[in-house]
Amino acid sequence: MKDPIFKRLLQLHPKFSDLSLGRITKLLKEIKFEEKKLPYVIHIAGTNGKGSTASIIKSILNAHGFSTHVYTTPHLVNFNERIQLNSKNISNQLLLKYLKYCEKKNKGRLITFFEITTAAAFKAFQDHKADFLILEVGLGGRFDATNIITGSKHVAITPISIDHQDYLGNTLTKIAFEKLGVINKKSKVFINKQKPVVLNFIQSFLKKNKIQASIFNTNWKIQLNKYISHNQVIDLSNLSLKGKHQKFNAGLAIKVCQDILGSKFNHVLVQKALQNCIWPGRFQPIIKGKLTRSISSFKDIHLDGFHNLDGMKTFISNLPLNKKILVCSFLNNKKYNQMLNKLLPHFQKIIVVQMNEENSITQQDLSSKLPLTFISSLNKLFPILNKASSKDTSLYFGGSLYFIGEVLKYNQTR
Repeated sequence: MKDPIFKRLLQLHPKFSDLSLGRITKLLKEIKFEEKKLPYVIHIAGTNGKGSTASIIKSILNAHGFSTHVYTTPHLVNFNERIQLNSKNISNQLLLKYLKYCEKKNKGRLITFFEITTAAAFKAFQDHKADFLILEVGLGGRFDATNIITGSKHVAITPISIDHQDYLGNTLTKIAFEKLGVINKKSKVFINKQKPVVLNFIQSFLKKNKIQASIFNTNWKIQLNKYISHNQVIDLSNLSLKGKHQKFNAGLAIKVCQDILGSKFNHVLVQKALQNCIWPGRFQPIIKGKLTRSISSFKDIHLDGFHNLDGMKTFISNLPLNKKILVCSFLNNKKYNQMLNKLLPHFQKIIVVQMNEENSITQQDLSSKLPLTFISSLNKLFPILNKASSKDTSLYFGGSLYFIGEVLKYNQTR
């Protein structure tokens, strides 16, 4: 959806980002937001796997007959993807209604784009009934705009790694502290698989704050393609989301839903939910569309978003051994040269694309020591790709989710 309101909202805050709850709290008061009118909240924080975990939780709850609102970022193709009302993307009409309402009530005051759009989402969630609200943290946790819930909620913490150091700190423990800031005294907490240093910090944090939590490998585990928790064993081999890491995301989602649903938890419905789960841009196969028509010869095509070193390692661990080409892009505040250096041994060719995004990496950003091919836009890719690819080549489009969105948008055009 193209509308001048997005440009206006982006201009309400300077380019730097200062995390704060003050601005959104004030705006929520102006729009007469009432937390008690929200559905029950499932709050998801962490570095990697938040969106996948949210999509699996949604699928399981929907399979059990419960309705869900979902808030997630970023979007891939259309902004409407960020706000789901009863599991469907918000309509253009409703989205504009809530954005314009919040814009009017904000009265031109300083506020970030994420804060004002989150306020609009909360107002929409308040006005439309559902059984659950699945709320994904945008950045960090403690001062993230989603962290205004004071009542009871379930909190799921996905794997934590180094990312957004400018805002969250440059050590794993500092970042973990920010992520854990979404936990309040009324939260039921679930901690997924973590690095040892992170897990030690989390356990100290929980003990210090007298918080009970369910923790991976203590309260549930993933073993031989199965989720195991007490008397529950669920086969994960038919999970629709591809990659070994998705089994761990599924484990966290299942444990959260098992606790929420109690005696209503039905392992047959869970199996169906795992098969039907959809989360675009994560090892997503492309089998039709303009992309397949633009490339003359290939074995298969996949998209996978990864924006930090841990995400990249997970991507590498799921690659096949055959001939492969990677087409990728990153934002200029990421460790892109480090990632590209580690990716090079796994591909016959890596092509770096400058995105249609002001913070995209450019040719000047890339290390001259790395044997890469650079192109200035996605449209210039295909002559190069058609020379390099054959019927035995697996093609991967990866890196920034903004780039994955650009590729998906291209694929959907005629």
